[in-house]
Amino acid sequence: MPEEDQARILTPADRRRRQRAAALAFSLFLACVLAALAATVLAVNNGRNFERLVRQVGLEDYLLAAPPALRIDRQRRQPPASRFPPWLLRAGLERMALFEKAATFSAEERCNLLRTEKGTQPTFTTSDDGWECLIFEEFDTSPEPASFFIQARGGLPDTFRNFRLKFSLTNSLTETVVLNEAIAAMQRFDLPMAPETRAYLAEKLSARVEFTSTSENYWMAFRQEIIDKRRYNLVILPLPQTITCGDPALPSPDSANRPIYGMTVGCLSLQPTPPQPEPASSPPSLFPAG
Repeated sequence: MPEEDQARILTPADRRRRQRAAALAFSLFLACVLAALAATVLAVNNGRNFERLVRQVGLEDYLLAAPPALRIDRQRRQPPASRFPPWLLRAGLERMALFEKAATFSAEERCNLLRTEKGTQPTFTTSDDGWECLIFEEFDTSPEPASFFIQARGGLPDTFRNFRLKFSLTNSLTETVVLNEAIAAMQRFDLPMAPETRAYLAEKLSARVEFTSTSENYWMAFRQEIIDKRRYNLVILPLPQTITCGDPALPSPDSANRPIYGMTVGCLSLQPTPPQPEPASSPPSLFPAG
């Protein structure tokens, strides 16, 4: 037999050595892949996963850098964000307040205030558990007349639940008239709102700008209908009152993750005072100046 054929014959010991070398190479390759995968997982989110792992094993004092020392510098005045309402930015932190006793209306009286200049009278109905106020007015005689519709509902006794305003701008010649009449009727309904909130609503409706907002004690949404782009809907819902004067504040459900600052809320009881002579241009005030 030639010497070349004898050299190709492997003994059992040679086979075991080759198998161990192959297994070692595969193990090193697999370890490198797993190490790269673990490093990728720990490095994502700016290394937050690595920080969590270090804190869980209790090695933050050795593997994490010490936080920088707190430095308190002089506060710099930052420009206001453009998303803030202009009227909120104009208001000063300290200003004189004028408290007035708001007029109270029953649900039927408030509904009657929706009567338009054309003489369209609203409809007020009551049931066992609530009341409803409706008014609808058209502005032309076309097959699809421009119009507005108001629906207000509440419970007894005179508890407000929801307010809906819908107007249809199907005639370009009467768009301004319909908007002005709808906004005026909404203002006459006299929901308890600040003048700035009323001006905000009127501005958005006039410009037909969609929005969703939580203002004062209301949740409001103004949307254009998907099917007919000429029709718009405004919905105003009162937010539920979760605490009354004198009750302790309820703890936050996520108090472990959010800081809580205790604040005292005072309840001011306004008492009517005898009228005092004032200039005709000044509104009646319950608190004299000074």
